Amino acid sequence: MDFIEVYPNALPNDLCDRLILAFEQHAGVVDGQTGNGVDLEKKISRDLTLDSFVDLQPIRNELLGYTLKGAVDYFTKYSMALMGAVAVSVSDEQGQPVTLTPTNFATLGAPRADGLVKYLYRSGSINIQKYQQNKGGYPHWHSEQFPQNGHNEALHRVVLYMFYLNDVEEGGETEFYYQQRKISPKKGTMVIAPAGFTHSHRGNKPVSGDKYIATSWIMFNRAEQLYAVIA
Repeated sequence: MDFIEVYPNALPNDLCDRLILAFEQHAGVVDGQTGNGVDLEKKISRDLTLDSFVDLQPIRNELLGYTLKGAVDYFTKYSMALMGAVAVSVSDEQGQPVTLTPTNFATLGAPRADGLVKYLYRSGSINIQKYQQNKGGYPHWHSEQFPQNGHNEALHRVVLYMFYLNDVEEGGETEFYYQQRKISPKKGTMVIAPAGFTHSHRGNKPVSGDKYIATSWIMFNRAEQLYAVIA
C-alpha cells in the first residue's frame, strides 16, 4: 500500500480540452513558482491560477465537482483521514450521537462520505500548468507541506491532486521518490497522493510534447470553521 491512487477517465476529454484552451487564451498566465517564488533551477513552467480570475470561476467550479468525486473515493478507501485527525460524531441508527471509528465506518461513515469530506476539507487554489516539450519540468524533489511567513496554509495540505489534461507518450512522468513509482500523463487521469515528505516527488521533463496539468491540494478546513460553536 503506497497511498498513491490513479483514477483513469476522472475528467471528461471535453473539459480537459477547454481547460487547455482557457490557459492558452488567458492573459493571466505567469511563470510557475515554487514555495520560494520563481526558481528556474527547480521548476520551469507556465501557470494560470483559476481562483484568481472572475471569468475562470465557472470552469473552476466545474473542475471542483470532479475533484470532489475523486476525493470521496480516496478518503473512503483511506477512511482514517475522515476520523483520525478530527474526531467526528454522527447519528447512529437510533439517532444517537456516536464517534466514527474503523469498526463502524462502513455503516455510519461510508454512506456519509461526501458530507464528511465537505465538512473536513477544501481545495486549495487550482493551477493549470504547462510544461514545454524538452524544456519544462519540476526536477526538484519536493513535498507539499511547509511553513510560510504570515500564514500557514501549506501546513493544512493533506493530499495533493492533479489531473493530466493531455497524453505525453515519452517523459513528463510524476515520479515518487520513496515509492520508486513513475506515473505517465494520460488525458483525464487523476492522481491523489499524501502531501507530506513520505511522498516527495518531481515532475520529469516532457519529451514527446508539451504537458498540461490541473493541480492543487485537498486541505483541512480552517480551525475556525471546524470547531465553530453553534449558537
